[in-house]
Amino acid sequence: MIAKILITADIHSPKYFPRFRESIRDLGEFDAVLIAGDLMERGKIDGLKILINELKKLSDTIIAVQGNEDYDEVMPRVKELDVIRWLDDEVIKVTINGISLRIIGSKGSLERPTTWQLRNIPRITETYRHRVEWLRRTIGSSRELTILLMHYAPTFKTLQGEDPRIWPSLGVRDLENVIFSNNVIAIHGHAHNSIVRCVRAGNSYIVNAAFTNIWKPVVMEVGNDGLKSISINCQEVKREGSGGTSILDFMR
Repeated sequence: MIAKILITADIHSPKYFPRFRESIRDLGEFDAVLIAGDLMERGKIDGLKILINELKKLSDTIIAVQGNEDYDEVMPRVKELDVIRWLDDEVIKVTINGISLRIIGSKGSLERPTTWQLRNIPRITETYRHRVEWLRRTIGSSRELTILLMHYAPTFKTLQGEDPRIWPSLGVRDLENVIFSNNVIAIHGHAHNSIVRCVRAGNSYIVNAAFTNIWKPVVMEVGNDGLKSISINCQEVKREGSGGTSILDFMR
């Protein structure tokens, strides 16, 4: 059995909605759609509603995590739409076309919170640190085939093309080793200008699914033993040891 899954992020509807609608016009149906955040532009629910109408044509199973422009204050109303299953630092187990998957969903963390976050979100540094600890623990708790769905990047390897000075405000490196040590397909967004869309080490992958990079979603096929195919080029990278820079050290 094979599960055919469409993955994307950063549609920022209604801003990029016309281009997204055009990009999926001839793709057909999927067993699931996974979205790594920023479905809306600045919390615009009307933009999300028109996006949902298109997503429902693709699949009955739509799972997403919140991005930084899916504003907290609109999420209660968003969840009342009851079409997308939103994951917020939680784990679900699903069977998609006969394929058993553990899906971990989280907004993710930044090594360096943005200036706005530091000014407006109390204890954001502590929140990010605790989230990294939870994610590392949760990812490493099982050898099951796992999809890690998050908005912020769990590595810097898929940030090439962005200004290196802002990489710490696009993601965190402290999850990379645990991803590559387990049977994980990690999917993120947020990095709009990356030129490296996918990296792999062994049977584990990290995919930047930001729609704005190549103006089309990513299609992958997953079997019971892992990823079978993906519609973008994936670079083999060397798995690094655990002794590098750590957000957990940086934030203490």
